[in-house]
Amino acid sequence: MAGPYASARAKASHADDGAEAPSGVLLPHLAGPAACLRQVLAAHAVRHCPHIVEIGGAGLPITGFLTHQPRSVTVIDPKIPAFSAATLNGAPCEVRHLAAKLQAVALQPVSPFALLLLGLSLKPFGGTQATAPELLVLAAEAETLVIDYALDLERACDQIAAITATRTTPPLIDLAMAIDDPGLREAGYARRRFLVYGGA
Repeated sequence: MAGPYASARAKASHADDGAEAPSGVLLPHLAGPAACLRQVLAAHAVRHCPHIVEIGGAGLPITGFLTHQPRSVTVIDPKIPAFSAATLNGAPCEVRHLAAKLQAVALQPVSPFALLLLGLSLKPFGGTQATAPELLVLAAEAETLVIDYALDLERACDQIAAITATRTTPPLIDLAMAIDDPGLREAGYARRRFLVYGGA
């Protein structure tokens, strides 16, 4: 069975277990003690999903927060260290961190899969818009879709409608929260919205 990725532009480092994956450089506003609450909530939302795809994730990839034993985890972010492993949490799992833009990776996700967009803040790539057709197809096909974004980040607010329009049912969880973390507060990103579509 093919994994959820087809190609990557960077050579990946390898470790025995995906829990050892390097996170990459953590942005200053995500370095505080409460910023990872989003990943903890997302890991719970996808705890039944056998295949996980995260777009973004440099600094705080979902891989190290997962508590279950998925069969594959793919994280795509141009700023994440390229990485691969064959196990996660002591069980067989195809773990790949791809140092690339989504538009540069030919994804073939295995269903059912979860798609995570934590800290939504996508940028265009070449002539392709930020909410690229590839992303919208993934959002529509994901059994579980998890989105977190800052309510005061204009770019994210401009992108959310196109992504949520791919879903045919309302979100299971639509949570407004303020994370009173000094870094998030100073950056203006403390007020957030956390959405979960599908899942249980």
